[in-house]
Amino acid sequence: MRNRLTFLICILCMIPALHAQEYRWRIGLDYFFDNREYEKSSFTDPQTLHGVWLNTLGGIRWDSTHTIYAGVNLLKIFGMNKAINKTDVTLYYQYKRPKMLFRAGAFPRKEVLPNYSDFFFKDSVNHFIPLMQGIFWQIGEDDNFFNAWMDWTGCATANTRESFYLGLSGKTSKGIFFGDFQSYLFHYAGTFPENPAYGVSEQIQGMASVGLEYEATNSFKGLFSAGIFVGLERDRKAEESYKPMGFIARADAELYGFGTENRLYRGNARMRLFPVYGADLYWGTPFLRSSTYLQSRWYIRLLESHHVCARINCNFHFSEGQILLQQTLSITANIGNFLNQERRKKVDYPWKRIFR
Repeated sequence: MRNRLTFLICILCMIPALHAQEYRWRIGLDYFFDNREYEKSSFTDPQTLHGVWLNTLGGIRWDSTHTIYAGVNLLKIFGMNKAINKTDVTLYYQYKRPKMLFRAGAFPRKEVLPNYSDFFFKDSVNHFIPLMQGIFWQIGEDDNFFNAWMDWTGCATANTRESFYLGLSGKTSKGIFFGDFQSYLFHYAGTFPENPAYGVSEQIQGMASVGLEYEATNSFKGLFSAGIFVGLERDRKAEESYKPMGFIARADAELYGFGTENRLYRGNARMRLFPVYGADLYWGTPFLRSSTYLQSRWYIRLLESHHVCARINCNFHFSEGQILLQQTLSITANIGNFLNQERRKKVDYPWKRIFR
């Protein structure tokens, strides 16, 4: 721990004096409670995930476009004897202009890939592996963008297999109509030195849809879309290959901070290599191992401001002819100088608008 802190301090001190420097800092806390009542499922186990991250971040910005960020993130899992269960280091370069963003290093996944659903990355990925380690590039913003990214998830050693993600996603909008897609390739290779017991496996997933999205001045928001979900799952050593394909639909609605998010998949069963590789190969929701899956999330946005966001969920999973229940609570609190003074003062309790 001491060596990592010393390294980060040295990096910041070595940066030369640059024109129009701006020093940025942020201290944040990410709390999560995730109770999963999955006793009736054959695809996953019941479990409660409960913990909190303490995140520190500092940066130096120059010429209004370049920034170097560094910070330390500490995870405490409640109920365990260790004071700190995991330590991560955030360290990345950022180039940002209007409609252009580039990052290289280790940076938060949820800041750059919020458009990916848990069909690709299940909730526990952000709970315990919140940082991407690689590069991210995006042109455009808001409802018209395209991005490409790489996330290096495993370095080949004698005990660890090489693995990485390559991804593309984007969205285009015209009025209330839109089209979007998300995709990635996950490559799961061998160790170094090479162990003949291990082969190369990979999975490729791609989702494309078209739909309608509407937001009214009275706080109502609604979305409906439909499309296809295709993939390739391959174990080269075992000479096994699968090409799942299916239909997807999405229906969301929100009013005064009360909302629902619904996802339907109907098609070929996915994650066919899960019995062999499990979560080492698949980071998406395990319920996609069924040919039919419906996820229905109901939530309340309790509080939203620059400093604090809080949300409570009650999620229903319809899988294998069963109804499975999940309850979550997430709270994010930050202080720092990342946004201007006017936005820092804004506090919003969306549900209070009902009583106006």
